[in-house]
This record gives sequence, structure tokens and C-alpha cells, in this order.
Amino acid sequence: MKKKISLILAVLMAASMLAGCKKTDEDSAGLPDVGSETTSMSELTKMTTEETTAETTTETTTETEEETAEETTTETTTETTTETTTAPSETTTAASATAATTASKQWNETEISETLYISKSCYSREKAIVGSEAVKKYDVGQKINIVAATDTGYYKLADGTFIHSDYVTDQKPASQTTAATTAPKTEKTGQTTTEEKPSGGSSGGNVNTTYNRSYEDKYPYQQLSSAEKELYANIVEAAESFNFEVAMPKGLDSNDVFKVYCLVFNQEPQLFWLSNKVPDVYGDMLMLNIAISESEAAKAQAKIDKIAKEVIGKVNGYTSTVSKLKVIHDWVITNNTFSLQGNYTTCGIYNGLTGEGELQCQGYAKTVLYLCDLAGIECMVVTGNNTEGSTHAWNVVYCDNGYYILDTTWDDPIIDYGKSSYVRYLFFLANDQMIKNTHLNISTMAKSDGTRIKLYDPPACTKTACYYFKAYNKEYSDVDSAKQAMFDEIDAAIASGKQVVHVRVTDHDIWDELRSKANWKEFQNYAKSKDDNVEKVLQLTSLTEDVLVVQYDIVYKD
Repeated sequence: MKKKISLILAVLMAASMLAGCKKTDEDSAGLPDVGSETTSMSELTKMTTEETTAETTTETTTETEEETAEETTTETTTETTTETTTAPSETTTAASATAATTASKQWNETEISETLYISKSCYSREKAIVGSEAVKKYDVGQKINIVAATDTGYYKLADGTFIHSDYVTDQKPASQTTAATTAPKTEKTGQTTTEEKPSGGSSGGNVNTTYNRSYEDKYPYQQLSSAEKELYANIVEAAESFNFEVAMPKGLDSNDVFKVYCLVFNQEPQLFWLSNKVPDVYGDMLMLNIAISESEAAKAQAKIDKIAKEVIGKVNGYTSTVSKLKVIHDWVITNNTFSLQGNYTTCGIYNGLTGEGELQCQGYAKTVLYLCDLAGIECMVVTGNNTEGSTHAWNVVYCDNGYYILDTTWDDPIIDYGKSSYVRYLFFLANDQMIKNTHLNISTMAKSDGTRIKLYDPPACTKTACYYFKAYNKEYSDVDSAKQAMFDEIDAAIASGKQVVHVRVTDHDIWDELRSKANWKEFQNYAKSKDDNVEKVLQLTSLTEDVLVVQYDIVYKD
């Protein structure tokens, strides 16, 4: 299914510590000018240690002469740059999709249920193809009920007719105006994605940032036994009151305590003063470790409320869940950077929403959870580890037609090209199939003796309709369309000064073809021809294969 931008076409390191994710490797290689000597980019390493939770990531870059064999060199540097805030959405232009050439050409439909609005006066059509007979006129601001989306770029209405996505937005207009038309318009053969703009101000003057999400409604809590639920409730109640002593129900052992505390620490982001140290058990009591005083927590909460109000104000400017989640995703990434240390500040919202900005993967995930809870979007934290065995955390969210995976840690690149707003979308509303080789031992945490404790069973994430590259009209099923899309993405990136250029394809052979040396060279030459300030184009080689995303990064000279 294809949709317009912003539409719905779319730690425990030991028995005593809850910290320590490791960001996965991502490799970029660049093609230099013809005749240039082989050069190299940085190999950035961030490793997690048991006590400091220091993290490293390897960035291997290969500079290849265009007419000669490849040479690979690496060097190690440390990144300290914190990315800065950007707007909630990007303005990009997707490639022209192949238009239907005959009236008999069929299309695929994906069932959705969404209320949208007409952005430009238009006519509905009998079929989901360009040039089909007009049926009914729709005016700017008119509300429409969508029942399906097609792979030809149209929305299906309840009456069985179709409207092209170029004429639709999920943003409720501030004021409805009627634009007169005297004859049916024929839609463009290409599909151009246009950024959805929020209505009104972004500060959200009446935004309520009081956290009132009950743990009883949360998916992980509902899977606990009666005794485990009692312990969970006791820990939450004690933590809210800054009480160190927690009564432990009978029949629970140390593994149960480990499990329940992990869940509270991960699923209750509002308790940011809880230490990442697992409580000690003394008879029938647990002794909580609270990292800061109640007065210090109150000061931090004031900062959190101020920032959360701004973010949720932007979130509330949109109507679709995809758009709301993109605001949260982009804000968390552009306002935070990966931390080398694991503690209560980096593993929660203390840094994530106070402006401190350094986070471990748990901090990314819990900041997303907190904002989703405020926005009324079902969300949970899932923990496991990556292929190198380091602890990792991400989110599962409910969006429109099912559960999806959201990993802001891995969508926050560690490479710094000297510019801000470097955001990618490899794991924005992905599914289980896309992460099966990268996110391992799902919903477990390891004790100091290596024993892995199962925390809960997350819901299955099997849908694809809301995955970024489907929802934002950036998925292609043939080489020519995908290449043209890449050129258009390069145009959009250069125009806005952004680095990341990526599209998704539906076939591994197409993925291989777009990453070939010849195409890589062509993309680089094209980028340089568009802007003299482009130094080179790098290719992302890690993380992209399972999601079938082709990504190139533009490096500018200054």
C-alpha cells in the first residue's frame, strides 16, 4: 500500500543493574572522484562494559576508485556531537510511480479505516488509475472516510470510488474554504509526496502533561500472575511515595523479583528517579534504590512537563497515528544522542525530556513510551540483545491496524557529517520479520550468572501498511522506479541540506542492483552535479538488507 507523507497509507547487566544497550554496526562506504587516491572515513566504535555500560559502534567505510578495484581502510574515532532539533516532519519528493496504461490494469488494495480531508478540490474516480472517469466533486476541507489504499497511489472511499493521494491530507484544516472548479482535473501520473503540516501553533497551550496512564491497562502487566501483579503494584506505589520499603507477596522467588522489577523499570517511565539497581531482598521486604530526592525529582518533573507540552502540542496537530508517531520518533532522535554511560539518567526520561540529551537504548525507548502514554497511543518497551550480545531496548506500538516495532536508537545514526537533523527510518513501524536477525532474545533480560529471564510475550507485529516506506510512498517494485526515486530523494535532500537518502524495494535483487558500483557511481555523480558543496556519497551497508532499504548518505564539504 502507498500513501502520502504523513498519511495512514501507511538492563539489566547483572543481578544488580538495568543498563547497557549496544548500538548496532552500520557501515558506509564512499566513491571518490575519478582518479582520486583511496581515502577512508572513521570507524566508530562504541562497546558496552559491565560496570560503565560504555558503548561502541564500528563504522567501516570503503573508498573505492570508480575505475579500479576496491580498497578498504578503517580508523577509529569517537563521536561526541549531539544532534539538534528539527521540524516534526521532512519535506521530501518521492519518485514518479508507474501509471496504469490501460483501463484493464488491476491494482492491489490494503484495507484501512481512516478519516481524512481534501487538500485540493478534485473529483473522485471510478477506478484507481490515472484518467479514469470522474464521479463526484470534493472541495477543500471536506471530510472523507477511507476504507482502503491502493498501490497506484489512490484512496478508496466507502462508496467504492477513488481519490488520488495528491489531493488528500490527514490534517484537519483550521478553516474550510471552497475552491471552485469548472471541470474534472486529471491527476498527475507521478506521485509527489508532500509534507503534512500541523494546524495552529506547535506549543499546544491547553496540552495536559499529567501522566495518568494506569499500569493495570498495560500489556506487559496483564500477563503477570496475581502475586507478580501485587509486587508490581507495591513497587509502583512505593516509588511514587519515595518509600524505600516494598512488601513482597508470598510465593515469589528471586527470579520473580528480577522479572517484576525489570518490568516496572521499563514500563513505568514516569518513575524516572528509580535506580537501575535491582532491589535487595530482606526477608519479606524489598529495599528500593531511589537515585534522587523527592525535591530533586520535582524540579526535574517541571522541566519534563515543559518539554513534553511542546512535543505533545506538535503531536496533537496531526490526526493520523502514523503522523503522531513520526513527530515523537523525530523529536526523540533529533534531541538526543547515544550515551557511553548507563544509569538512571541515561536509561530513562530524566535525560530524554529534561534537555540533557544523552541516552542509552532504554532511555530512547522509555522516552518514546512516556510521550506515547501522554498522546494516548498504546506503547510498551521490549528488551533483548543484538547480534553481538549487547543488551538492547526498543518499542512496540499500536498503529491503525495492528502492532508495529519502533526503534529510535537504531534510527539515530552515530555518524556525524557536520550537519544536524540526520534521521533515518529503517525501524519506523517495522514488523517482526524485518528484525528477526538483528533483535534477539526478545523480551528477556540476563542476570549476572547469564540466566535469561523471560519478562512477557509482546504482541506479534505482522503488518506492513504503516511501515515508513509504505506509509510515505517510498517503496518500489522495479529498478527504474526505484532509481528515479533515488534521484528525487537526492534532489530533496540537497535542497533541504539533509544527509540521508533512502527508499525501500520489494525484492532483494532490486536491492542488490541499486547498491551496485555502477549505480552508486551514478548517484554520486548526480549529487555532485546538483550541488558543488557535495563531497561524496556513502553507502549504508548494515541494517538495511532485512528491511530491503537502499540508503545513501550525502557528505557535504563544509
